[in-house]
Amino acid sequence: MTPKPSPSPDDTAIVVVLPVYNGAKFLGQQLDSILAQSFTNTVVLCRDDGSSDASAEVMRQYAQAHPEQIVVLHDARGNVGARENFSLLMQAALDFDNAALRRASRRYCALADQDDLWLPHKLETLLTRMTELEATHPGRPTIVHSDVRVVAEDGSVIAPSMAAYQGLRPERDSFAAQLISNTVTGCTVLMNRALLEKGTPIPAESIMHDWWMSLIASAFGQRAYLRQSLVDYRQHATNTIGAKEWVKPTRHRNIFTHLMDDSHSQTFQNNARQARAFSVRHGHELGLYQKFVLLLATQLAIPFPPLQRVLYRLLRQL
Repeated sequence: MTPKPSPSPDDTAIVVVLPVYNGAKFLGQQLDSILAQSFTNTVVLCRDDGSSDASAEVMRQYAQAHPEQIVVLHDARGNVGARENFSLLMQAALDFDNAALRRASRRYCALADQDDLWLPHKLETLLTRMTELEATHPGRPTIVHSDVRVVAEDGSVIAPSMAAYQGLRPERDSFAAQLISNTVTGCTVLMNRALLEKGTPIPAESIMHDWWMSLIASAFGQRAYLRQSLVDYRQHATNTIGAKEWVKPTRHRNIFTHLMDDSHSQTFQNNARQARAFSVRHGHELGLYQKFVLLLATQLAIPFPPLQRVLYRLLRQL
């Protein structure tokens, strides 16, 4: 039996991007969990998005205590929002340089939220799977992600698997399916340089940074989902998105009422806007089939609920 390739800290480095906004309450715990990873050759890039709490001071203290591993980026942009904050940090990760990164011949990027806790073997586990994929298809944009454990503010477990809790289907990872539904949880993501170069900067029309990168990997590269929960995904009053338990939709008694239900109209509009942005930036690189499914996704903008529902179901199955 051929042994699995294992990542080596000697020639491999991971840049962790950690945007911060009013996250002082849990930020120190998150940084501690990153510093405690079994894979140790990491650099954490942080950027504060105009916090009004003590976030900047927490970052300053950690950067001062761990100058080789934690770096705070400063600019004059002020508050740009979560998506753009991630985008700025991912672009910075491509060119950031220090002694640890200079020694590494392979560099990867991991995404972090400010309020979670990483299990000690998170990066090592993701990196091992990444190495396997790259050995098979070198040079392709690649993303590896995992399940998470949903926990309350005090760390008590709400659900051992967010995929099960939210009714997600991570195996639906085709380009068509990803155009309408994001199955990637950003705080679990590890990306290679090819994906980072292809996907950044994140366009303003994208729904979220992790969804956009998932689309790039689905269209041009490869992806892998690990069913292990490698992050404690903390739920609290100020979550930007958070985890919501899946509830089976209520059946409409009247078929006409069901067909004309426009409660998902804004979601469909957002899907269509993101698809159009993808078409503008990458449409010329796609094959005929991919162009076809992208065209279908852009038609979700047509404000006619029966058509939108048909297109949604079709894309879900392609």
